[in-house]
Amino acid sequence: MGKSYVVMLCTMLLLLGACGKPNSTAMDNSGTSKGSATTENGTSKPGQGKEHAEAIDMIDYFPPDGTQARFEGVGNEFAEFEIEVAHPTDHYVIIHENNGGAIVRRIFRLEPNAINILEEQVVENKEDFPDLPALEEMTPTGVYLKKPFTEGTTFGFWTIVDTDATVETPYQTFDNALVIEEKGKDYINRKYFVKGIGEVKRESVMQTTDGEEFTVTSSLESIEDL
Repeated sequence: MGKSYVVMLCTMLLLLGACGKPNSTAMDNSGTSKGSATTENGTSKPGQGKEHAEAIDMIDYFPPDGTQARFEGVGNEFAEFEIEVAHPTDHYVIIHENNGGAIVRRIFRLEPNAINILEEQVVENKEDFPDLPALEEMTPTGVYLKKPFTEGTTFGFWTIVDTDATVETPYQTFDNALVIEEKGKDYINRKYFVKGIGEVKRESVMQTTDGEEFTVTSSLESIEDL
């Protein structure tokens, strides 16, 4: 496999935790697109009552507050990583992901029908969280997951392709997994979600210049409280 494909795979693995950003610009090799998000984010200020309860339901697609999880990597040295999860408030989730080469901090806001990406950037260490006023001022840059959880639902470059999948991981075999997929000219990215845990597997399949498939996976290996 050529050197260029190794570089592309490393980049994809670094930022595959993010989902697509809908716009008309070209997509980069991380599985996200460059540019600003559109109103597909469905942004609204966190509310109370029914909308508040629905937003809390979306939090089921993240690990619990204070969780540390390890993912086994196959196919690339950077496919193995650890995450630490924090829920500073009901409507926000902050995840630090460390693959041994970089630490990426991702901040998410929960809406009644979507999980929006507010920030994803490489940091030198686990920085202090922004305070609530700072979080509320952040503008979404993409969509991580969106209702309805039915096959064919799209957001950015991603599509829900299965809502009842069985997925095997070193941790355990899960049923009723939600699968989202992104297709490019010479690659397919998939992410597998399980209610109550969130992401349990990432998969990237690339076509090399000689026509062969090269697959990289990150699968849940362990999960525990900090």
